[in-house]
Amino acid sequence: MARILYVNVPSEGHVNPTLGLVKQLVENGEEVVYMCTEEYRNKLAQTGAQFLPYQLNEEIFKELGFSPTEVKHPLQFTEFMLRGIIQPHIPEILRLVKNESFDFVLFDSMFGWGGHILAEKLGIPSICSITHFVIANVPDFEMPSDAIDLDMDALRDRITNAAQEIGAEYNVDVPSFEEVSRQIGQYKLIFTSRYFQPDADKLDNSFIFTGPSIIPRQDAPDFPFEQLRSRYEQVVYISMGTILNKDVEFYKLCFEAFKDIPAQFVLSCGKDTDLDPLGDCIPHHFIIEPYVPQLEILQRVDAFITHAGMNSTSEALYYNVPLVMIPLSSDQPVVAKRVEELGAGIALDKNNLTPELLKAALLKVLNEASYKESANRIGDSFRDAGGYQEAANRIVSLFSKV
Repeated sequence: MARILYVNVPSEGHVNPTLGLVKQLVENGEEVVYMCTEEYRNKLAQTGAQFLPYQLNEEIFKELGFSPTEVKHPLQFTEFMLRGIIQPHIPEILRLVKNESFDFVLFDSMFGWGGHILAEKLGIPSICSITHFVIANVPDFEMPSDAIDLDMDALRDRITNAAQEIGAEYNVDVPSFEEVSRQIGQYKLIFTSRYFQPDADKLDNSFIFTGPSIIPRQDAPDFPFEQLRSRYEQVVYISMGTILNKDVEFYKLCFEAFKDIPAQFVLSCGKDTDLDPLGDCIPHHFIIEPYVPQLEILQRVDAFITHAGMNSTSEALYYNVPLVMIPLSSDQPVVAKRVEELGAGIALDKNNLTPELLKAALLKVLNEASYKESANRIGDSFRDAGGYQEAANRIVSLFSKV
């Protein structure tokens, strides 16, 4: 039996893909100590892992003045990793496990260089848990048009100072700007397939592709599934994720775009979204809930309108559902582009969205068989990759080699 330390960031998109893997590791007889913030205690306890919380330093995030969903330039993300995650949290994590011993550490890619430091200081091998696409080639850091207000010299100085302070504290070599986010362990566990990963041919065998980790969610609410096809042959699901779901104007646009389409629509609007002002314009063929059992819904729908978050996109394609995508931020434009490249969906520009464009995209995805066929190919690649069972088995095999 191996004793494994798993260190993650407090984000649904980073924690949820790991739940099946951790549960499987525990069922296989491994001991897992999972570190995250207190809000994830109940969710992680259901996996059978031992939960060990660390405290999130929210003052640092306020000082940085932005979040990962608001990054305008790659170096902002580097600063977020260094000053928001590595510098404040690696010391606490090391302190909490000071008297513990582990055979292996798994760490989320958001820790970047910090995960490398953890492994080195604990004297154990590492696997990086990656819940998004891997960037095979780091591009030159060119100034995007919407980043013209950034003081790049000050940004570079802050990054340099933070990196040097961290390097001195732990007596480790300081990587270049580009390498801070790419110091990602001896092995890399990727929750997608090689087929879906862009530029997969540039990634060596240290990148282990096991596909999405799809498991039933214990907190899934009840839903009237019998209503889905009671009046219409086709069903469309709309969800903009758990963070970016409060755009009432977007929902109003959906009501206008789809009011005459003979299909059953299911809209997950989020628990804090107030749609009461739109009551008079909600079409009769919409079922609207703050939260729905997404995995069960996706197994029953013909198309999914989404922000193209990696988790939601992977879950839909796992069940062969083609997509209409409105990427909003972060890695969502990259995910949407890949889906389009493989023919499984249509991406729309959030800044030039009209009811007409949205309606046309949905009708195309619903009525042209090629989108469904392409979604099936991606779904096949996900299922063939083996999921969390394969991930657990591969990890065990790596243990036996080190």
